[in-house]
Amino acid sequence: MNTYSRKGEKLFFEALDLFHKYGIDIVASYPVRKPERLKQVVSEVISDGYRLIIIGGGDGTFNSVIDLFVHQDVVLGILPFGTANNFARSMGIPMSLEKAIEVIACGKVVDVDIGVINGQYFLNIATVGFSHAIISATPRRLKRYLGMISYLLYETRYLISQELFSCSITIAGQTKTIHTRQLIIANGSFYGARKITPDAHIDNKTLLIFAMETDSEWQGLKFWIGFILGRHLKFPESRLFKVQSACIVTDPFKYVIMGGEKVTRTPVQLSIDEEAIKVLAPSIFKDHDEDLSLS
Repeated sequence: MNTYSRKGEKLFFEALDLFHKYGIDIVASYPVRKPERLKQVVSEVISDGYRLIIIGGGDGTFNSVIDLFVHQDVVLGILPFGTANNFARSMGIPMSLEKAIEVIACGKVVDVDIGVINGQYFLNIATVGFSHAIISATPRRLKRYLGMISYLLYETRYLISQELFSCSITIAGQTKTIHTRQLIIANGSFYGARKITPDAHIDNKTLLIFAMETDSEWQGLKFWIGFILGRHLKFPESRLFKVQSACIVTDPFKYVIMGGEKVTRTPVQLSIDEEAIKVLAPSIFKDHDEDLSLS
């Protein structure tokens, strides 16, 4: 568990007690205080032969280690201890600790897709635009107590001052150019604790690209408020693309943020790696493989 993440340290021992309650035998536990050590710890336990690894943290935590699970015979269990927990929400994991552990005890293993940008894996959401400035500038204590709303309260000045950029999206040889201040690339269902589209799903072999096309300096604030209120698709400036692969070029170049970190920069090539990771999900999770077997 990432005990440096929001609520992680407080809930670590409570989680161990709940695992015992549900009959889950934890053979080793690691309260990782330094996030940069997390990937090393996970790599070591996979090398030791363990096949169910439960990780507690937020979206940044899971993004930092997910490449270790790709096409491996290792199952990931999720404890959502972050601010937004978009990945956990997309998997249908409850936000309460006990309910999340109940999923690990009573759920099912599913193979889900993950997104790839310039050869690097990402879970659920990647963004191009203002997100890194907001995440890096928001005080940690404010994030801890207010969660997602802290971004809006503390970073309004960032939201109304983001640079307008030109974005060309090429899909199956056809190019669409828009002017925007932020772009969302999604494999999962949720962004900011809201569904991106009503039919969004982490296991439907589809990437979503969402932006608002406008020159207005208020676009950033409108964009964020729209997501918080769940009305982002109702704006006439909204642009939504559903793709299996695409190429995105921006002018000027922009960094791509995955899990709160700068990972690569435009231009980028997007694709889906199908059935790439094994995850413990609730028994009601709609698995694409199950749909095919019933058809």
